[in-house]
Amino acid sequence: MHHISTLWKANTIAFISSFCVMVIELIASRILAPHIGVSLYTWTSIIGVILAGIALGNYVGGKIADRRPSPLVLAAIFLAGSLATIAILPATNIVTSANWFGNLPVMWNFILKTSFIFFLPAIILSMVSPMVIKLTLADLGR
Repeated sequence: MHHISTLWKANTIAFISSFCVMVIELIASRILAPHIGVSLYTWTSIIGVILAGIALGNYVGGKIADRRPSPLVLAAIFLAGSLATIAILPATNIVTSANWFGNLPVMWNFILKTSFIFFLPAIILSMVSPMVIKLTLADLGR
């Protein structure tokens, strides 16, 4: 019975972190719309940046899970992901008020703004799943 309880907790943690990444992806267009509009470029940038963040987060999370598999590290990753998510709105105000990318082509402007705002939260929240898998499974070869 203890094993089932542990699996439920692990699945819930992985679900919540993945759900948060999906919510960030969906609200990103609403956050960016007043600043850069809603277009094919906006959605392409959002989807590309979030998918790249997921890929990198899973890779880095797997490396961390191999080196330091611990519930404390998992909690720290989850907390860091929460803080990075909270920082999205202040980052949006900073990135969109500054004209850092004004001379670049429109597509690069969108990609860079989207990256500065949403890439880090996507990476950190995606690091949770590999750690959960490492902590839950006794033998990763199965």
